[in-house]
Amino acid sequence: LVLPDNIAKISLVHLPDRPGSRRQLDEIIRFKLRRAVPFRLEEATLSYQVLAGEGRGVDVLVVLLRKFVIEQYETALARAGTRVGLVDVCTPNVLNLARERIAQLGGDGGDVALFNFASGYFTLVILRQGRIIFYRCKSIVRPDENGAVDAGRSLDREIQNSLAYHQEKLEGDGLRASLVRSVGLPLEDVQARLEALGITNVEGIDPSRQIALPDGARLDPVVGQRIAPAVGAAAGRS
Repeated sequence: LVLPDNIAKISLVHLPDRPGSRRQLDEIIRFKLRRAVPFRLEEATLSYQVLAGEGRGVDVLVVLLRKFVIEQYETALARAGTRVGLVDVCTPNVLNLARERIAQLGGDGGDVALFNFASGYFTLVILRQGRIIFYRCKSIVRPDENGAVDAGRSLDREIQNSLAYHQEKLEGDGLRASLVRSVGLPLEDVQARLEALGITNVEGIDPSRQIALPDGARLDPVVGQRIAPAVGAAAGRS
């Protein structure tokens, strides 16, 4: 079960020193999250992965999901006769799918971005030499002062804010390349929007490279974009 990013709290937490034990790490993560979420941690399921950091530090990718949200999905699938064996979120699995290509594009040390454009939100991940240095998920549907919604304008603003943070706080020197997964927006439209924001060398993610198709068969591009997270979930555990 691969869930949308925007129903989870996903954070990249930097720790200047690696904790001495898993228990200490767990306590530090929970302490930091208690100040960042408007509900009790006992009401949520917490998972995290320790990533490589600079020097003595480590980065931790943390995912927090409300238990009742997971239970709603599990109940619906149980009624359909399906038992959930794994619960995950979207973009980390798109990242699994794109790891090899990201390594190729960033082989000379340049920063590479992964954009995941989905219904109502977008997620941006920036990697430097294979290491995640930036992770942000933001809503792209916001009303203006008159109550009208301009999703495109909201999207542009959020991307610009993210790129400004990358440049000013993370010493980013632009993006060497960008990979895109897009549901609902044609890749050509996404490329044009990103290029208008100064982001070039944009290519779409192609999950068909990870799927054994019969000779002559072709994966529909729209279907491919929708199933990309599921293919990435399988690829990440193979």
